[in-house]
Order: sequence, then structure tokens, then C-alpha cells
Amino acid sequence: MPIKTHACVSITCDVCDEPYAPEGYPVHFANTAEARGLARCYGWLVTGDGQVICHEADIAHQTAMDGLLPPEPVTQVPGQIAIDGEVAE
Repeated sequence: MPIKTHACVSITCDVCDEPYAPEGYPVHFANTAEARGLARCYGWLVTGDGQVICHEADIAHQTAMDGLLPPEPVTQVPGQIAIDGEVAE
């Protein structure tokens, strides 16, 4: 039986470099679409630009996810008086 080399895809978290290993061992995928789809099923965040963040709930992961959010909207119209009495420019 000959030994053959095959290319595969694996996933690691961009924050902690932890490999995607839902059952204790790293999983190898045939392509990136399959890898992203299954990682999402297991609760990992996969962004459109290729970032992958695991489901750990620590400060580093929360900071990384917060960085992906858009800026908060400005809710004050120019000339409107704010609650603290300041007039918006």
C-alpha cells in the first residue's frame, strides 16, 4: 500500500491559538467552506474576512469580539440639548 500526501485544512482560534478540537483531537477538513461551517455549528465565531474566534469567555476573547462591532451610533442631533445640559454642535 503506497503512502500518499493529502492537503487538508484545520482551524485555530485567532485569539488563543487553540485548535478546533471538539472531541479532544484536532479536526482536519477537506476545504475552508466545510471547516467554517462546522466551526459555526460548534459555536465558534467565523467572520467574513476569515477571522475565527473560539467560544472561550474571557477578557481577551470578549475584547476581540467587541473590536468587530461597529461604532455606537450618535443619537444626538446638532443643536439638540443633551440630558446634561450641553448643546450638541
